[in-house]
Amino acid sequence: MGASSTLRSAATGVRGFGALLDFAAALTRRDAAAGRRALAAARRAGCPRAAAEEVGLMLVLHAGYPAALEAMRVLGEAWPGRARPVREGGVADWKRRGEALCRRVYGPVYPRLVRSVRALHPDLARWMIEQGYGRVLSRPALGERERELAAVAVLAAGGWERQLVSHLLGARRLGARPREVRRAFVAGRRRAEAAARSGVARAWRAAFGGHARG
Repeated sequence: MGASSTLRSAATGVRGFGALLDFAAALTRRDAAAGRRALAAARRAGCPRAAAEEVGLMLVLHAGYPAALEAMRVLGEAWPGRARPVREGGVADWKRRGEALCRRVYGPVYPRLVRSVRALHPDLARWMIEQGYGRVLSRPALGERERELAAVAVLAAGGWERQLVSHLLGARRLGARPREVRRAFVAGRRRAEAAARSGVARAWRAAFGGHARG
């Protein structure tokens, strides 16, 4: 097992991670005050600041650069600290890591996913693997399971029904327990716009059937 894999494994089960799901969902919906409250709760629970940094950086993928920039600003104000750069490797490393992680998230539908995204635009498919899964989601300091749960919260908050289905299933494939997936889903759903909530609910039913309570 490589050094980065060891770090990711060690970060699985971050204490106070539920509060970071609230942080991610709040900043997706531009609610800085709620984000600060969530960070305070995460800090009280003993969550490492590095995990909060990673959740904030992840917003680049599912909520955009403006959300990520605001998240890091709120983090700096609410939880002062010095972020340090991570050795990311190069494009070949991102491609290798990205393909491996994306296969784990999507399981048997991975080949179909890649074909579908290539049909939309071949560069988008390459960016998805290299930048999304390889450069961002394979970073150390936060486990793969936690990253999928954060994706669930952000996509639910943003009302992205199709992508939410994929990441609800991805979280389960990466070992998240049903109650953890439900917690992430509810954190995002309660932030979603009223017009998007029916689509968010459909995503849950498409992934698991039934209704997510809470």
